[in-house]
Amino acid sequence: MYPELFHVGFIHIRSYGLMMAVAFVVGTFLALRESRRLSLDEDKVVNVILVTLVASVLGARMLYVLEHLPEFRREWTSVLALWQGGLTLYGGVAAGTFAGLVAAKRMKLPIWITADALTPALALGTMFGRIGCFLNGCCYGRPTNLPWGVTFPPDSFAGLEFGNARVHPSQLYFALAGFVLFVFTWSTRKRFRVPGTLFWTFMILFALIRIPLDFTRAYEPGALALTVWGVDVTQSQVTSVAIALFGALMILRLRREALTAS
Repeated sequence: MYPELFHVGFIHIRSYGLMMAVAFVVGTFLALRESRRLSLDEDKVVNVILVTLVASVLGARMLYVLEHLPEFRREWTSVLALWQGGLTLYGGVAAGTFAGLVAAKRMKLPIWITADALTPALALGTMFGRIGCFLNGCCYGRPTNLPWGVTFPPDSFAGLEFGNARVHPSQLYFALAGFVLFVFTWSTRKRFRVPGTLFWTFMILFALIRIPLDFTRAYEPGALALTVWGVDVTQSQVTSVAIALFGALMILRLRREALTAS
């Protein structure tokens, strides 16, 4: 675990922030490449990316703070300490998607074509983000006897909860899933003829993949939504099901509108 990679004087280079920066740079490069292929205004696309990025971070942090209000009441200044981790992914997904679509509409870009252009970059961004989580030590996994289990330092989040026990490298599972989704969306992006269906296909797959992966991740008791046949189901898993269903409905709607227009 390397939450801080190095520092020069008062400048601290933290792994989580660095991975977010890498995700932004690489994602922007891919999005602009797609924008040229799809004949989109690149300057406007960059603005959409910036709006989406800011909204995603704020939305993810806001939801995390709301989920942990008792902790932040003792020290409100830590609300802005993003370098310590503490982002709830689906808060960022909801805020980023809404803000990005609104920004694209106001800039008079074709909304769903723009969303498709950003989709491979979003997939790859989840990979870098989860690598940042692993280096930072947040979003850690449950104890495991599997040979690839990892042990975090005693003063880490996982170490404080599980001691020297090996835990699932849950963050790396999610990172691998993000890379697989990037390969899928990048290699198949030209096959999706109806604008918006690539984006929503990614959202559906992302949500469905998260459901089983969440069983490897450690959650506080407050994150549990219900118990089904003795199996604890998290709020994130319930949200994943809702997103997958909503995505399927959106694909049906977009295809129906495309048929009507033709």
